[in-house]
Amino acid sequence: MVYGSLHLITFDGTEYSFKALGEFVILRLSSSTGSNIFTLQGQTDKLHMDSKGIIEVPVVVRMAAFHQGIGKIEWRCAEEGDGLQLFVDDVEVPVTVVVHRGERDFAVRCMSVSRCAAVYAGGLHVVAWRVVGHNQLAAMVEVPQTFYNRTVGLMGLWSSNRSDDFLMSDGRLLPSEDFSPPSEERLHYFGMSPVPESLLFSLPPLVPLEHVSSEHLLQSSSPAEVEELRRTCKSCMECVHDTLASGSSDLGLRTLDAKNQFRSLALIYDGYLTWTPLSTQPVQLTVKVSDKLTSSLFTPILRVCNCLNGGTCQFDSIAENHQQGKFQVVGCLCPKGFSGKFCGNASDVCLGKPCYRGVKCQSKTEPDQFTCGDCPDHIVSNGKQGYKCFEHMCIPPFPFPCHKDADCRSTKQNYTCTCKPGFTGDGHNCTIDECEELSTCSNAKFECKNKPGSVDCLCRYKNTKDTDGCSNVFNVSLSWKKNRSDGLKQLVDIVLMGFQNKFYNASKKGPGQGSRPGSEEYRINVSSDTPHWYIRDYLARVSSHYDINAIEVDLDECEAKEAVCAHPALCANTYGGYRCVCNGTDVDKTQSCVLVSDTELDLVLGLVLGIGIPLLLLLLLAALACFCCCKRTVTGLPYSLPDYVQEQYNPPPFNYSDPALHYMTHCSPRIIDNITPRQRFR
Repeated sequence: MVYGSLHLITFDGTEYSFKALGEFVILRLSSSTGSNIFTLQGQTDKLHMDSKGIIEVPVVVRMAAFHQGIGKIEWRCAEEGDGLQLFVDDVEVPVTVVVHRGERDFAVRCMSVSRCAAVYAGGLHVVAWRVVGHNQLAAMVEVPQTFYNRTVGLMGLWSSNRSDDFLMSDGRLLPSEDFSPPSEERLHYFGMSPVPESLLFSLPPLVPLEHVSSEHLLQSSSPAEVEELRRTCKSCMECVHDTLASGSSDLGLRTLDAKNQFRSLALIYDGYLTWTPLSTQPVQLTVKVSDKLTSSLFTPILRVCNCLNGGTCQFDSIAENHQQGKFQVVGCLCPKGFSGKFCGNASDVCLGKPCYRGVKCQSKTEPDQFTCGDCPDHIVSNGKQGYKCFEHMCIPPFPFPCHKDADCRSTKQNYTCTCKPGFTGDGHNCTIDECEELSTCSNAKFECKNKPGSVDCLCRYKNTKDTDGCSNVFNVSLSWKKNRSDGLKQLVDIVLMGFQNKFYNASKKGPGQGSRPGSEEYRINVSSDTPHWYIRDYLARVSSHYDINAIEVDLDECEAKEAVCAHPALCANTYGGYRCVCNGTDVDKTQSCVLVSDTELDLVLGLVLGIGIPLLLLLLLAALACFCCCKRTVTGLPYSLPDYVQEQYNPPPFNYSDPALHYMTHCSPRIIDNITPRQRFR
């Protein structure tokens, strides 16, 4: 409802005030596809009073409603008197006419010269009236259930939830807290949502409204005056507001009267209609609701239950349909021993042949009770005699006695288990030789060994230096000319073309683990007879064809943090691997390492410098003294020289007494003669 100056009540019951001049969408209804069906627009202006002239209070002065496929209706204040002017498709209709029928699916009914309603065939109607003594309109709108969640405008979104009442035409929501409307400043933007198409063709206001908020209006009055007005207005704050804003108690009481009209129409009553049908004969129930404007007929769907003998009514299942679906008889869920549409027939259990084939069934007097005869001699009964008979013990309900990969064969009261083809065992334990399938192990470097339930893939050429015992895994660092996300796939394709069955797989290491900045590091697994330099040379040859910038094989495991040296041993990179060094000595990577302290090193150096160097000098002096003693000779005594020295002055050719000219002849023994040669001087 829109009433007073300027107050509104949304479909979900939120009450608020809106203060602005111009044309506004009071209500717009849309179809399920979002197209516009009905629009109600209003034009606001300043309040005109005969006694006080123009007052800075907004009121509705014109309204127009347009329904797709039906037409347009407009309400105005009459220029003379307190009546209305009514226009249907821009043609004035006298308000003295009690009922004016439109050409299609609508009518206009005027209860008085100041109150007229537009009634549409779908149940939608708009009642507009003029406030007596003032140039002011008010209106109430009743909308059928089909437009639930399809309303926008000043009357809000009809969703039974006050928090989303203020939905703007552009789809944005103006939130409200604690079911209270937003401030008047924010509501101003809500009401100023653009009008899609004007129905009133009015000019924009020449003089803007001097807006005074409701809070400021109440604060400008004394508490005693406000309390007195509250009693006069029967606690209706809209009445108090309009009285203070206009200075007229009559206008405030007119606002109170409009709100009371709304409350009288919005009453909700609760109750029950009790009716006990005596038979399932079709009847039709019609409920009629009417007011001063129109009436509605409601024909509910009646669903009657007629289950007998303790049957359960199934209201989701319809057994009989009458009166074009308005009178229905629901189905029944019958208890054991009864059947039929409404459980009226006692069932013969033996008709369903519950016993084993060929075994006689005998019904009992109790519902759903029966007995069976004995099973034939060559079959076995389990549980109730004759109810279920089994030809052998290899099928349920007996548990399967053999292995799941074995066949069970019954021999009267016994059975035998035999493993299925391809399996070996005694029938209770069967296994399959998976090694017959060549693809059991990942590649040819493994030898398949069968075992119960699985296989072992053993390395044919085990290399103890390999970390996994059967592979040749090493790192390759590549720098691509262009950054690419499919580097691993590209590398696999390149290596696979060059090595085929020698190449097993490759993986990419995590970012930041490469030994060279800007490169991507991969781990390649090839056969143990393929050295890493084969891969390096091959990649170097094809690098120009695949945008490879740089290649590095046999990386620095220390820098790539792949070394597993035990702390505090130091890692030293080598060709094809790395060393763990402790105090200058290689240690096993798992061997503990103890550092030599600096104090012990200083002690050793002190001993070497303090004792070793003086001893070395003494040895040098002793050697020099011996050398000097050996070089001393006597000169000037020729007669004391050896004979061969004296004879050196003999004339040539030789001095035969010189020992240097003496030699011993020798020869190699002849193996054939086995004769030792003689040795003599010559």
